[in-house]
Amino acid sequence: MNIVIIDDEKIVIDALRFTLEQLTQFQISIKGTFTNANDALRFLKREAVDVVFLDIEMTDVHGLQVAKQLIMNSTIQIIFVTAHAQFAVDAFDIEATDYLLKPVHEKRLIKALMKAQKRLPPQGNVKKESKEHLFYAHTLNHFYLLNAQHEVIKWRTRKVRELFLYLWFHRKKPMLNVVIIEELWPDLEFEKAASNLHTTVYLLRKVFKDNGIQEPIVLVNNQYQLNVEVTSDYDKLISLLDQERHDDLSIQQLLNCYEGDFLAEEGYFWAIQTQLRLRRQVLQVLEMYVTTAKSNNALPKLNCLQKMLELDEFNENYMFLLLEFLIAQNKKQDCIKCYESIEQKLSKIGILVPEEIHRIYHTYIRQS
Repeated sequence: MNIVIIDDEKIVIDALRFTLEQLTQFQISIKGTFTNANDALRFLKREAVDVVFLDIEMTDVHGLQVAKQLIMNSTIQIIFVTAHAQFAVDAFDIEATDYLLKPVHEKRLIKALMKAQKRLPPQGNVKKESKEHLFYAHTLNHFYLLNAQHEVIKWRTRKVRELFLYLWFHRKKPMLNVVIIEELWPDLEFEKAASNLHTTVYLLRKVFKDNGIQEPIVLVNNQYQLNVEVTSDYDKLISLLDQERHDDLSIQQLLNCYEGDFLAEEGYFWAIQTQLRLRRQVLQVLEMYVTTAKSNNALPKLNCLQKMLELDEFNENYMFLLLEFLIAQNKKQDCIKCYESIEQKLSKIGILVPEEIHRIYHTYIRQS
């Protein structure tokens, strides 16, 4: 799938490019990125491109005007990427393949690419290059697993689903059967739990054999280990958190990646410590960025502060930092909304607005 990205903000281009390149379940080639629409149009006249990711509101030209020129070439698909939801109707009036709101989350991007891939012209009998990573796991907030055809894997039972996740999470080492039983069937007698494990392993093997994997689970000396190549948003998040330094781009990538806590909707006790650890690490990185970064770009810092309060909603320091930021940007209406939100939130638990927050807000309002 040959792709071009057009957006007048380079940081948005870089973040989208990074996310696209991580989606190893698709065969993607990014042919070009452009901050100037006219340069992109000249390029597209001479290059074969399948999909164009196109911003709508750009400084030099409106994205809908660009799209109208592109649709003269019926083979190019347009996926709009914008912060402005009000243009959605116009976007689909010109037969856009999809419409994504910024910041683009990976799950939504995958759906858009799947839609675009279905519309690609047939390639005859050309054999596709085999991929090392056949499966993709989305694990942040909620879970789904995609196979090589980008189809969502269906699970016979909840325990089959949980066993896969448990073995995948511990994929670097074999797991003893008694340890698995203790984690997944803690309330059953051993013989009953062992029988359940045997049945669940059989069903899990069948899931992957149906998807072309002959030896998905290895059993040696009562130890089970997953033998399936899976890429994931979890691995991407770990890679981002492990970076020694963060800039606007890596922070935006982190915000896009961290849609929520690890397996938050699954309710697994064995995942709780990982959830807490990742949340703490994300908050540490974001807090470090907003307190030390010297970027001229205000948007990543605002996104960080909003995410920090989303993850730790009663943190008074985060409330202060957000209000202080809005005051520095002279966003009066946003300051008023922010203060009212803080006041309402704290009143629900019987707490007054902290004196420092009260003081900087009313000082700003009097002076503005």
